[in-house]
Amino acid sequence: MTRGAPESVRRSAAPHERPGRIAIVDPDSAHRDTLRSLLEREGFDVHAVETAAELNRTDAEHRFDLVVSSAAVPGRTVADIVGDLRKGDALAQPLVILVGRAADDRSVAEGLAAGADDYVSDVGRPLELLARVQLQLRNRRMLDVLQRVRSERDLLQKDAQIDPLTGVLNRRSLEQAMNERCRGRSRFGVLFMDIDHFKSINDLYGHDIGDRVLALIAGSLRSALRPEDTVGRYGGEEFVALIADAGLESTRLVAERLRQQIEMLPPVERGPSGVTLSVGCTVFDPQKQRDSCEELLRRADAALYAAKRGGRNRVVTLPSGASPDALLTPPSTPVPRYVEGPALAAAWEKKA
Repeated sequence: MTRGAPESVRRSAAPHERPGRIAIVDPDSAHRDTLRSLLEREGFDVHAVETAAELNRTDAEHRFDLVVSSAAVPGRTVADIVGDLRKGDALAQPLVILVGRAADDRSVAEGLAAGADDYVSDVGRPLELLARVQLQLRNRRMLDVLQRVRSERDLLQKDAQIDPLTGVLNRRSLEQAMNERCRGRSRFGVLFMDIDHFKSINDLYGHDIGDRVLALIAGSLRSALRPEDTVGRYGGEEFVALIADAGLESTRLVAERLRQQIEMLPPVERGPSGVTLSVGCTVFDPQKQRDSCEELLRRADAALYAAKRGGRNRVVTLPSGASPDALLTPPSTPVPRYVEGPALAAAWEKKA
């Protein structure tokens, strides 16, 4: 057998890189032992098996960085062998095939097309084999680093979008989601929600309990909405939900369902026996060109104001195009729990 790679080749790996964990697949025990000796002399952690099936059984335990397989399997083409290796978990690793001296170009091309990452003509070419192994291991490490960087980036992006206390969208991300829906010119409902008497909860039970109430309500809102809907913390004890493809009545029904769900929440330990929610509703109408995100929030906020001034723990709606100013005058008596903004405004004007 030809002597192993010179010291200059062995020094080619970066000093911070750990030796790779390599699996050998070869039915010929003598050939397998030769290949193992060659790779172990270079400091690699080597595990040798006879078949692809055995490799797939052991890969989860050993987590190989690279697979080196012989193509000399009676009755099997190079493409067959690669296909066998790519059936199981081993497909995550780079695969180098030893195709043998007699292999023609077609066999090599079929092996690469089937999923092999590289090939070497035979174990009798140790310098070439070691160089290709080092190359594939380096590529694998670079891919691992890239995937880790992407994961960290995605995590940072998510952290930048989520309110850390409640786990729902923060105000900036919520406004971005609303802007995207407005630009998309598709109908959606807007719920502006406020926890009733939240300042009293903080004053009586402390801010830790107040934080638990906020997190509890946010989780309840999130679980009650559909995947295509959006909910976020607008600020303090205020939440905003965007209800996809909803008209005013559908939006009101969703708001009432959420109001009832919050009202039925179990008591918070060492906190209030119950909490309630006031909700203002409006809708984005793509037919009305003047509808903007600012106008939507202003209408929903005016409806919320009316709900709170009208007795709290209730839903008030304000249709698209209606003026929020009509709801700014407080009523002399509590308003019905379910009322539309124009009717409420007319009632107030009559009382005046």
